Amino acid sequence: MKPADHPSKEAWETHYTRPKAKLSYPDENLVRMLSRISPSSSNPKALDFGTGSGRHCILLKDFGYEVSAADYSENSIQNVKDSYPWAKTFLLNSPPYPFSDDDFDLIVSWGVLHYNSPDLAKSMLDDTFRILKKGGYLAASVRAEGDTHLKAEKGKIGTTDLAGGSTWFYSKENIQDLLQNFSSFELGYTERTPLGKLDERICHWIFLAKK
Repeated sequence: MKPADHPSKEAWETHYTRPKAKLSYPDENLVRMLSRISPSSSNPKALDFGTGSGRHCILLKDFGYEVSAADYSENSIQNVKDSYPWAKTFLLNSPPYPFSDDDFDLIVSWGVLHYNSPDLAKSMLDDTFRILKKGGYLAASVRAEGDTHLKAEKGKIGTTDLAGGSTWFYSKENIQDLLQNFSSFELGYTERTPLGKLDERICHWIFLAKK
């Protein structure tokens, strides 16, 4: 979910043509988050912001939301249209996004913001705040400082599957600053190693923020 003229766009368009990118199962941490909240309206709407493979569309539908899915990758959106034709899809560029103020009860931004520069990530988050209803929730994850799995150097991803992509890692203080406009938020941290690669770390902040 980066603007269409971002230099790493080609890396993501290629990524979403690979079988590896077509994830089918939701993240277990997101499942736990959504189990803790109730929609704030009788016909709740959710936006999967940076939908990627669309793996969270079914989860959102199962929790009773009318589902919209958005990404800046054309291949991502086409995959979602093919796999989940009942979801509304949006090909996005830079903010502001083509949604009304107070439009969604829930916005999911899972593994999205850290692939954008800090300034752009802040602009993206500010606009998702705008389109979120009062009392609505943002459920999100971002890469945390200490991550070695992406082999990032000077903001560039070093893994072969995302070569040419960009990434930035966040501290606890960075996340708290990003979320200062929300009425409340809860923050968590996850760290794991890939199977057979005990020297690598995959680190994320996860958070649930209420407008």
